[in-house]
Amino acid sequence: MNRFGKSTIDEIKADVQNNMCKNTLKNKKYIWQCFTLFCKDRNYRLEADTMKIKLADILLDWAFNMKKSDGSDYKELSIKTIWNTTAKLMKEKYFNDYNRHVDPFVDIEFQAAREARNTKRKILQKYTENKKNSSQALTNDEYKAILNSFDEETPDGLQKKFFQIVAYELAWRGGEAARCLVSFFERETDNRGTATSRLIYNPIFTKTCQGGGQKLAQNKYLIPNNAEPEVCPIRLFNKLIEKRGNKTTEK
Repeated sequence: MNRFGKSTIDEIKADVQNNMCKNTLKNKKYIWQCFTLFCKDRNYRLEADTMKIKLADILLDWAFNMKKSDGSDYKELSIKTIWNTTAKLMKEKYFNDYNRHVDPFVDIEFQAAREARNTKRKILQKYTENKKNSSQALTNDEYKAILNSFDEETPDGLQKKFFQIVAYELAWRGGEAARCLVSFFERETDNRGTATSRLIYNPIFTKTCQGGGQKLAQNKYLIPNNAEPEVCPIRLFNKLIEKRGNKTTEK
């Protein structure tokens, strides 16, 4: 019994081809069709004896002048993807069809073309209208509507309302709210030991967190909102502590 497989080279190549992502193959086909139309429009020829310097000029022209079907510019990130895919397909074409080594990513002849690709991206980055607006800040009315949706007379509503306000005030990120404990908060005192109206927030206050002067310098503060007491974080914190009850031992 032979310990090794019996797949032939042709079978391996067929399996690799059949298991390639369909979207990848579709994108490559589309990009090469666009590049072929571009070359036809410019009267460029990708022949066996075309010199590298000429191929470099073609990719340099392509970097700056590739357009969508409606004549508009691609987004800056698409420029890199399309140019790099074109360069890979050109490399494959010259190796498979003409047995020539052409590497637009390494060869010195293509340096200017690579720089043209990067320059085109920088130019497009300056135009904000080309950028996708994936997020937008809430208006003040929208933010208040969210806060008003929580019933602070219920345990769940009180906690969520407090967390919603504190997340904004302390600029919480990711899972900070999920990891937050009551022990992370302390009431601020002055030099005489008199309590001020502010709360100090810092995870260093937990017994299991080790730190020092540098960690203590990362304190964040909650201050009273006397103008809008219904959303005052200090008032909500005090109410949250009162609702916990005397028998609560978990921090």
